[in-house]
Amino acid sequence: MGEFEQSTELMIRLGCFLTVLTGMAIWEIFLPRRVLKVRKPWRWASNLSLVVLNSVLARLLIPITAVAAAIYAESSGWGLIHLVEWPLWVEITLGVLAFDLAIYLQHIMFHAVPLFWRLHMVHHADLDFDVTTGLRFHTLE
Repeated sequence: MGEFEQSTELMIRLGCFLTVLTGMAIWEIFLPRRVLKVRKPWRWASNLSLVVLNSVLARLLIPITAVAAAIYAESSGWGLIHLVEWPLWVEITLGVLAFDLAIYLQHIMFHAVPLFWRLHMVHHADLDFDVTTGLRFHTLE
């Protein structure tokens, strides 16, 4: 994958992430569902620091992104959807559903396997529950 595609993919992902995070944070500030035990600035700094650390390490340690892998697989003729001729919206829907199912099964595995649970429990150790809780992932996860 060329440098333009990599930088474009990064900007699109970052833009989507920041847009959704900002929207949810604003919603949470004006319509909170619960009183927090820990002050928001401290929690957000901690949780968002994990996001930055994980993102930087992933970019440095994993040279191929999901988008690059998908482009390579498509150009090589790999994959089940490549074997059929369905409308693009059906193929995209199936791809998103398959990806979501894989992430769900991974999450189940992180709860079921004791070694993986030790990594994953950082996600469940948050004292409060807000927009940044879902961002708490162990670096190896």
